[in-house]
Amino acid sequence: MPEKFENPAADARSTERCVFRSNAGSDESAIREIFREANLSQHALKQSTSATVGSNSIYLCELDDRVVAVLRWRDLGEEAEILDLAVPIRYRRKGYARSLMTDFVRMASEHGVRDVFLEVRESNAAALALYRQLGFELSGRRPNYYRDPVEAALLLHLRLTD
Repeated sequence: MPEKFENPAADARSTERCVFRSNAGSDESAIREIFREANLSQHALKQSTSATVGSNSIYLCELDDRVVAVLRWRDLGEEAEILDLAVPIRYRRKGYARSLMTDFVRMASEHGVRDVFLEVRESNAAALALYRQLGFELSGRRPNYYRDPVEAALLLHLRLTD
């Protein structure tokens, strides 16, 4: 994983104004557009209506009534699996993914989650740098996992409690 990824476009004032919240029905079109732009599956928007083990939920980073980052995750009890993290191209490299991830990890920890897992494209240097800075560690590799283009997925893990 890369050692360092500088973010000269980050604006602390903007990320401080970000609102971390669960998605609402009125967010669906914005989330669909963000997922489309990031080449993520649209079926990924299906989320459980109850907070039970195995349910999927979506959290957002909202700035001035605009969704600037989306995180979809699966509740596995004491574990959480981040399924998707997406930021619209025009909002990338401004700290919104970091803000959303930081708030998500804090919320997960407060709700008893002990471990967070995710997969990321091996070539996604910016995401790998972010995850490393947040404390994620490499736990495995899946060759030929992704398509268009074909490449490996790196499996990452963050231990929230000792």
